[in-house]
Amino acid sequence: MSDRDSQEIMQNKKSKLGQNFLIDKQAINDFINFCSIKKEDTILEIGPGFGALTKHLSLKAKKVIAIEIDTDLAYKLNTLGIENLLVLNKDFLEVNLKELVEKEKITKIIGAIPYYISSPIIHKIIEEAKEPLKEVALITQKEFAQKIIGTKKNRSYFTNLIERYAEIIPGRVIKSSSFKPKPKVDSMYFKFVFKDYPKNKEEFIKWSKFLHHVYTNPRKKINKKFKKDLLLKAGISPDIRPQNLSVEDILKILYNSYHD
Repeated sequence: MSDRDSQEIMQNKKSKLGQNFLIDKQAINDFINFCSIKKEDTILEIGPGFGALTKHLSLKAKKVIAIEIDTDLAYKLNTLGIENLLVLNKDFLEVNLKELVEKEKITKIIGAIPYYISSPIIHKIIEEAKEPLKEVALITQKEFAQKIIGTKKNRSYFTNLIERYAEIIPGRVIKSSSFKPKPKVDSMYFKFVFKDYPKNKEEFIKWSKFLHHVYTNPRKKINKKFKKDLLLKAGISPDIRPQNLSVEDILKILYNSYHD
């Protein structure tokens, strides 16, 4: 059996785990350029798969730490002969990210992440982010990416979850045909640049829970969730809808909710 045949069998096997591998060279180059990698960067790559992105990252960065949950793929990565690559055969969601960022001086997190665990990955990164981590660039399902990016008139739970701590920068759509196995939907990449970090786990959990409460029914007026007097005290129109609220608006409501 050829290497190409064995790789194809493995790709089919991994697709059952929600892994779709980016194979389009132009899409890979566009994403790598979008990541704005510097020679002094130490990069943490989530779910490197066969190393399509890893090879490019290693040529631009000081060091690449690749976290791959699959033992077969982790083994394959270790045979690529990349000197500045450290492969960790672990589940990213189980890794102590704070400790790893501090120990390895990680400045960027990059990855094409599985659709079905995009939400917990985003939560983990924000909750455990700290210096010197500055940027996170991810490829996700297009619909999920658009929820994160949002617009002025349609902001989501995720838009405000992230924008309290970071600036969100949209990227481009990647067609489903750029992946193997081909997923049913297109993907999109984006990045966020940290301007602050959660003071502690409790602050982040409190922020996340409050946002969940706000966005239970994002198209209903905010006065269905909070008393009119509280909203007016916070300087927020009772007739506004959650999808139109900025981070600053929600922080005002949060503050007044706890000081009412």
